[in-house]
Amino acid sequence: MRTPRVAAAATLLTLSTVLAACGGDDKDSDSDEQVTETVTASESASESASETTSPTTAPPTSATPMDPTGDITLEQVNAALLTPAEVSPDFVLGNWTNEDSPPPCEPAGTPVDVTVPPSVEGGVEMGTSDGQIAMSEEIAIYETEDLANEAFSLGSAGLDCTTATLPDGSTATISAPEDVSSQVNANGIGTSTAWQVTGDGYEVLLVATLSGRIVMACTFSSATDADTSALPNPVDIATAAFAKALAN
Repeated sequence: MRTPRVAAAATLLTLSTVLAACGGDDKDSDSDEQVTETVTASESASESASETTSPTTAPPTSATPMDPTGDITLEQVNAALLTPAEVSPDFVLGNWTNEDSPPPCEPAGTPVDVTVPPSVEGGVEMGTSDGQIAMSEEIAIYETEDLANEAFSLGSAGLDCTTATLPDGSTATISAPEDVSSQVNANGIGTSTAWQVTGDGYEVLLVATLSGRIVMACTFSSATDADTSALPNPVDIATAAFAKALAN
């Protein structure tokens, strides 16, 4: 489950690294964090979701649909990911990289993807060209549902602390998990959990979904003073992401 790595990476963001996330207008720049909107610590993810408009999800791609009971290729996973145009006209594509980091609440621990390696994993990064708002979506497919459950549980445990000490010595505050399944999984397929992470100069909302052999993580980051009013709510985007994954 990539959730701990994503959260750890996002909480390392200072304003300068957020600004570099999308590398300006360079769509091929290296960026390991991207995000879309932020829910502040004063309101829950579900409360904020009810106040914003859902993004429009594009029709499924023409790629061969994934077979949830059989082998799934990286091409199929990539086809199931959201594109910048499906999230916001202000978003540009970044460069997603597959990296493993220890859980935020256990900086000396083993990365979840090392403990429970997924069979196939893909992701996408995007954000505003000024780098102040970014989003990443990652989909991991496991060999069995039991392995997906194990990865999700380990990932959740890696976020089970109030304050995380980051590798650079700074700290980040992690909220208690919030069940957002009624929004993201309104069709009754799977469950979703959201965590809010705040640090010096940045805010993060992480939404992780478990469904069968699939674990999906959507991470939304922004500079504290970034204007996110024109963007869809992060939980709505996670809902669109899961709907596209199911459609593919």
